[in-house]
Amino acid sequence: MCEAPYFIRPELLPVIEATPEQTTWDLSAMRAGGDALLAAPYDPENTLEVTSLGRAFIPKGVSDDAPLLVSIHGGGYVAGRAAFDDVKNDELASRFGAIVISPEYRLAPEYPFPAAVDDCISSLKEAVQRFGEHRGIFIFGDSAGAGLAYSMVSRIFGVGEKNQNNGHVEAKNALASAIRGIILLEPCIDPDLATPSSTLFADGPIWTRRAAVDSWRHFYGLPLGVEGNGEVEEIPSALKTAAFPVPSPVFKEKGFPPALIVVNPVDPLRDEGISLATGLVSAGCISELHMFAGTFHGSLSLPDSVTWAEIQILMTRFMSENSERN
Repeated sequence: MCEAPYFIRPELLPVIEATPEQTTWDLSAMRAGGDALLAAPYDPENTLEVTSLGRAFIPKGVSDDAPLLVSIHGGGYVAGRAAFDDVKNDELASRFGAIVISPEYRLAPEYPFPAAVDDCISSLKEAVQRFGEHRGIFIFGDSAGAGLAYSMVSRIFGVGEKNQNNGHVEAKNALASAIRGIILLEPCIDPDLATPSSTLFADGPIWTRRAAVDSWRHFYGLPLGVEGNGEVEEIPSALKTAAFPVPSPVFKEKGFPPALIVVNPVDPLRDEGISLATGLVSAGCISELHMFAGTFHGSLSLPDSVTWAEIQILMTRFMSENSERN
């Protein structure tokens, strides 16, 4: 059994040993490892509909006012598929009586930013057209999925820097009024990797600083390695801000929705999630932050775990409180 210098919940320790190394510098190996671990077929309880833009789990006898829950998968922006989250999304559809939408977004580096954000917004627009404009919408994501959730909602509410893709201007007003809240698990939103936790937990478990460095360069379509002068090419600040705007007073002015954010104590991404939660509060928005003892990156939504049960309780209360938000 793996030993760790920081407290890890005993029920989660086997996950560390079972998870293949996140080799963002060798994507063929990383993607093959994900397929081997997560691609087993699953027979859902709810009706599953698949389109080119994603997967929808529809509860039997779904109510006319059931919300749309957009559930965005992780994978460091470079790996993963919507189908890998079928068990989780089927469970969420049953628990909340919600229509759960899982976008099938394009991966970097083949399709760098803003392709994945565009795809998530397109998947939401398709769902609204299929299931009705009257439904409240919650946006949910884990890790890179949480990053995309934050990025797409920022785009819809128009709170970030103007970026090079304005193809969804017409969607903003229509979608923004229906979005009731955003739920972010272990969000991956800081390309600078400058937080204390990024250094403290550089070796993981699961997600490492080395994996993060190459993941971000893939996300922005930048080359790996070093330039001729021996220095890594900087990620342009305009790109960083376009994807993940820092909370500011304009967020409140634009009506940015309430946020539920959960971080792990043992995670290189811990501090960026904390900073986002407190930054939203400082900007005048509604935000709440939670951290459960003994969790690490990738462990928050494991089926049948104590932590996942607790997170679903949080989600139930959060969605209930915000379901009627104007």
